[in-house]
Amino acid sequence: MAFVACVHDSSITYHHFTRDDLSHLYYDKDTLTSTGLDIHYKDSVKFLLNDSATIGVVATTEIQSSFSQWTFFENKEEDIFGSSLLYFNKKTGFNFLYISVSRTSDTWNSEKFFQISANGINGFEKQYLPNDTVSLDTALVLGKIYQNVYKFYPPLEGKSDIRLIYFAKKYGYIKIEKLDGTKIERIDTGK
Repeated sequence: MAFVACVHDSSITYHHFTRDDLSHLYYDKDTLTSTGLDIHYKDSVKFLLNDSATIGVVATTEIQSSFSQWTFFENKEEDIFGSSLLYFNKKTGFNFLYISVSRTSDTWNSEKFFQISANGINGFEKQYLPNDTVSLDTALVLGKIYQNVYKFYPPLEGKSDIRLIYFAKKYGYIKIEKLDGTKIERIDTGK
């Protein structure tokens, strides 16, 4: 893990990710105290492609803070933003998977943004704003039951070539299936 330093100012109030916020990113810790330092983290994730081939993908996570758009000279606040990105070999039928979390208040929920790009008609984007209510479910993927799962079923009116997306807190994207039957499923490696 690499850290990039910047000048620390004790008069700045930093917004912090909650445990729940961090569970959306490919990051190996449950807590993080924001001090204005950028964090760069990489992890490897394995997927089963079309029930036959195991593929390894690097998940790159970046966490940064920046001055809030509402910051005034006497009241310095820094918002925190994190994103995880997984690139695929285009031969798999998928381009990339992306998730971002943005916290601009310690009082409200964070904003979350899910995005998938696949080789086909179109990918998928979904944003949850701080006041959105989200229902989570369970999912069985490759013999493992995952809790706290977002389930997305994009509309089938030709706007997306993706049939379903499962994203589990603490694990990330666990299953994606396209309309043509191409699919990837996360292999549980015990991490």
